[in-house]
Amino acid sequence: MAGPIRDGVGADGVDAIAPRRLLIFDCDGVLVDSERLHVDIDVRCITELGWPITHEEVIERHLGRSERDAIADIASVIGAPVPDAWVQRWRAAYTTAYETELAAVPGVADALRDLTAAGWVVCVATSGHRDLTWRKLRRCGLDGWFSDESVFTAAEVAHGKPAPDLFLLAASRLGFAPSQCVVVEDSRPGVAAARAAGMPCIGFAGGVTRAADLAAADVVVSEVDGLRDLAALAAGLLPAPGS
Repeated sequence: MAGPIRDGVGADGVDAIAPRRLLIFDCDGVLVDSERLHVDIDVRCITELGWPITHEEVIERHLGRSERDAIADIASVIGAPVPDAWVQRWRAAYTTAYETELAAVPGVADALRDLTAAGWVVCVATSGHRDLTWRKLRRCGLDGWFSDESVFTAAEVAHGKPAPDLFLLAASRLGFAPSQCVVVEDSRPGVAAARAAGMPCIGFAGGVTRAADLAAADVVVSEVDGLRDLAALAAGLLPAPGS
């Protein structure tokens, strides 16, 4: 929260008349470098069910989607309900990987610092579970940038990405119009959800996502470019104050 305002500047150094802006982060593949882990785990675990799925198929069919949607897709292919015991083993494999291998996306902590210094509000809108999202954020030292009120999950909406529901929920709860928001996403369903919500989108082609898969985003940044210029990039996607 900004401190008391004096001479147009808050005690935290943020310009008191700066426009209100919200940066909505996907979590997996944008804040935390988890998608590589997910894809490897999915190939191994789904193959156990009799579907010899490839890395490319996991990325195309499941990246950015909720667990609910992924399980429905698996069931449609194997022609039977997915066993509960398998789901528990799948989740446990994720948890083990998070605790031993997970790291923050390079440069994202600096990007969060720059965004908040420039007056942006930041939040998370993820297809993942709330408890696992917090576990990932804590593991990567990013939990201090967010609160329970600024983390939103697919469980809170009827339709996950690529529907716009999750992004619209985040904006509404935090008091922003879609025209005041920018989304950062690394998946095709996530980019589609941002577009459907009427929000500019920065596609992050890090991890396992190809830049070509994010062509519908307003701008795409590569893993090499990183997120170091995110504050300036996001500002350039919103109308200038007073326009």
